[in-house]
Amino acid sequence: MQIVADAVDSFACSVALAPFLRVVRDATNGLAAAGPEDQELGTLRNRHIVSGLGASARAAVVLANAQGTVKMVAAAAIAQWAVVYGAEGGKIDDVPNTNPIGIAKTAATADGDTVEVLRLPNMSVTSGDEVGGLDFFDDFLGDYPVAGTALTESPWTKVETGTAGTPSVSSSDEANGVLRFAFTAHAEAQAAVLYMQNAPFDIDQNPIFEVRVSIARADVGVDINIGLASDTHATDFDAIAQYIAFHIDGGSTRIRAQSEDGATTIAAIYTAFDHNGSDIFKLKIDLTDTSDAKLYIDLEDGDGWQRVLSGTTFDMSNYSGTLTPIVHAEKASGTGLANIDVDWIRVRSERA
Repeated sequence: MQIVADAVDSFACSVALAPFLRVVRDATNGLAAAGPEDQELGTLRNRHIVSGLGASARAAVVLANAQGTVKMVAAAAIAQWAVVYGAEGGKIDDVPNTNPIGIAKTAATADGDTVEVLRLPNMSVTSGDEVGGLDFFDDFLGDYPVAGTALTESPWTKVETGTAGTPSVSSSDEANGVLRFAFTAHAEAQAAVLYMQNAPFDIDQNPIFEVRVSIARADVGVDINIGLASDTHATDFDAIAQYIAFHIDGGSTRIRAQSEDGATTIAAIYTAFDHNGSDIFKLKIDLTDTSDAKLYIDLEDGDGWQRVLSGTTFDMSNYSGTLTPIVHAEKASGTGLANIDVDWIRVRSERA
């Protein structure tokens, strides 16, 4: 067994990576850029080149437990002495999440700047800025009965509206627990919705919403919205007063996003990501900065969380109140069918 006592170790790596990025182990390429909440091995000491002059099969990594300061890459402007957190693409940011890393000894003015960071290993339990205190998770392992049957002893309320046929929000016979939203082939308005009537998450307490979902079928005429909202609506998600959500139009695989805070409206805009039918994927909404909410998608293809629509400002700061996680599927008419499987939902926030 080899014991590495130095601050730097080398790891096999077959992909080119920029210097000073936070990195994690990757089964395919050896190393990969760390995601916002990944606990990294360390940071790249130099640019890693895999072809041409200076190419190497191994990358030098300054280990995460190394003493002193270390260079990292900013994802946005960061003030000197700010607490920094993991960000997408192996970078860091001053936007709080559950992965505080240290203190910025130098400032950054823009995305891509190099920052000198003093790691503080115990920040996860000592930082007053971290998101924590309230962590809701539902893996849908329980019995969510068939259409028309109310839920009991559950924080959720389900809505199933139709006239000739009854759409359903119910358990599917899948491993690990799956909640399925399904329409019937009746030419009428239908809705299948899951939400919490008491809307327990305060927008001013830094909520972060995550969901793991697949959309095996969504015919033309079906609208799907998944995210956070101030309430629900029987027929039209867009009629809810305040919301921020990912949006999928039936007949399309494009994943869009939209928001409404009572003052600023962002109509559904394409994220440049598409879902692949029955393949499962994850969505994240980070409201730790309500004036510029951040959205992420993980297609579970090995690339991890990817921030989307960073050039669009999803401003929710006009709203001060509570939110419910919500999955809202609707059709105004037509015989269109839908099968939407929700594997789990998670919301973390500070306590009020």
